[in-house]
Amino acid sequence: VVAEQPNVYERLKREGVEFQTVTAGEYKRTLTPFKKPTPADLAKNKDDLEKVFILFKDWVHTQRPILDIDKVATGETWYGKDALDRKLADELVTSDDVLLRYIDQDAELFSVKYRDPKKSMASRLLP
Repeated sequence: VVAEQPNVYERLKREGVEFQTVTAGEYKRTLTPFKKPTPADLAKNKDDLEKVFILFKDWVHTQRPILDIDKVATGETWYGKDALDRKLADELVTSDDVLLRYIDQDAELFSVKYRDPKKSMASRLLP
């Protein structure tokens, strides 16, 4: 879980611009691009991110209880066989293979294609 944003507080201060924010609630605006973050702001933001991360790990673990969640929830990315070995994927197949399986199970497959809307007669006459 990552949160990033530019902070332009010092630049605005040099330019003589003071940004005003009115909020209701102590934690409505802990980090914004327009004010100098305090240690308390940064701590609150970090705490919020940790809570989101815990919720995410709990959800993933309920979907894949066989996982050692602490070994895989590190921020790293695994592809192919590495993901399979870590039980992050059930199998490695192509999308064509998946579609062919559905066809073998008598599923109906549909193709969707985007087309630009047709121009009206009036818009074709205008330059």
